[in-house]
Amino acid sequence: MKCKHYMLSAPTYVLDTAPLSEALSVMIRKHMQDLMVVNEKGEFVGTITSFTFSKMLLPPEPQLPDDAERESAEDVDNRLIPYLHRKVADFAGPHPVVEAEAPLSEALKLLSEGYLRLPVIDKDRKLVGALSSLTILRRFRF
Repeated sequence: MKCKHYMLSAPTYVLDTAPLSEALSVMIRKHMQDLMVVNEKGEFVGTITSFTFSKMLLPPEPQLPDDAERESAEDVDNRLIPYLHRKVADFAGPHPVVEAEAPLSEALKLLSEGYLRLPVIDKDRKLVGALSSLTILRRFRF
């Protein structure tokens, strides 16, 4: 079996030129921990994860023990604001991919190493699908 036989063929993604606020909106609306990023040609360029946003929300160092108690929700929100108009490309990180024509075992090896979702690309690096353990297991009838 090949990856193309198991992949989800319409994965959610965001353009690398979109503002970071758009990626955040998609991730919150669809309850996603990671989001695939493509360029204007549809080529996969990386992923953005919820960890990226968690790092942005961290208070500046050093922080005194009492500072956390004096902090408001607005203070936390304000740490994110300077980033929201920047391009997604500034925050997209590398991520392993599998080719649509690759054996499914290639994807299973990566998934067994802890990746939640794998972008599936064609020979031109265009994003054509996504694979996760759940997309593979959905074929079973329980």
